[in-house]
Amino acid sequence: MRIKNKAQAFLDYAVLIAIVCISLMAMTGYVFRSINARVARVRADLRHPLTGVR
Repeated sequence: MRIKNKAQAFLDYAVLIAIVCISLMAMTGYVFRSINARVARVRADLRHPLTGVR
């Protein structure tokens, strides 16, 4: 009976870790897209003819 409980706990942790890893991999694209959008906005602001840096 005790071995069955240990196996169940191991499977629970394995599933939890898998879900966390999958969600982090799914969020990576959104994070990179957000960072690239911010960088593009800063570049556009710096290149503005009236307020930008020469």
